[in-house]
Amino acid sequence: MKTFTIQIKNMVCPRCIHFVKQILTDLGIEYSEVDLGYAVLEAGQPLDLELVDKKLEELELGLVRDSNEVIVTEINRAMHEYLDNISLLGQKHKLSEYISQQLARNYHQLSKIYSQYRGETIEQYFIELRTNMVKELIKQGKLNLSQIAVNVGYSSIHYLSGQFKKFTGKSLSQYKKEWEESLSTVGNNGEKQEEKPEKTKNVGCDCGCEDCDCKGQNGSSLENVPSFDSSNVEDKKQHSLKMWQLPTENFGEYRVHVSV
Repeated sequence: MKTFTIQIKNMVCPRCIHFVKQILTDLGIEYSEVDLGYAVLEAGQPLDLELVDKKLEELELGLVRDSNEVIVTEINRAMHEYLDNISLLGQKHKLSEYISQQLARNYHQLSKIYSQYRGETIEQYFIELRTNMVKELIKQGKLNLSQIAVNVGYSSIHYLSGQFKKFTGKSLSQYKKEWEESLSTVGNNGEKQEEKPEKTKNVGCDCGCEDCDCKGQNGSSLENVPSFDSSNVEDKKQHSLKMWQLPTENFGEYRVHVSV
């Protein structure tokens, strides 16, 4: 059966998958699959991609419009997979090696495209991802700071502390203290106010990315470390490579891959 695959930028977590499914459902668009970075739509139905893009942009998502956006989307997907499984992947590959392997392209070419398109390096964005994960783990309150360091792939709390302060301007202990104090603060509607996302800071990569030995090894294992399914990662890699080979139809300015 013929299908259309639209690629979606800025999808970073399972909640994004849920939101995209909800948007497609609300618009009456039938789909067979939604995952980080793409959605597979059933053929033979009207597709108002302008409206889809508008709804996605309300959530800071959006449809991919050109080939460079495709590459950036795939790099982001690979980074999230690497971080989700960093306790195992970090022992085998550097981030650059993993991204190059997943996209089957030279890393330096990918890095150049990424920097030109986003105005930041792959390493800078990866630091942002790790920092946001640290914040979430602090808020969950289940792990101490040393355990959190291992969980996000740092070899010691020293590396984590230094990078966290560079990125946020706050120490780990200061952030944790402010978060605990904020738990007693409620908004006008009686609900806890959500923290607004921070903009990416221009920090160097000196803690676990390119040219760094911080791989989060130490032989540690925690219950909260996500399980790693190598077959699932390989399936996504094959899906990604297959999408590059699909013919592309003209849906205005948007890139839509068509199954044959």
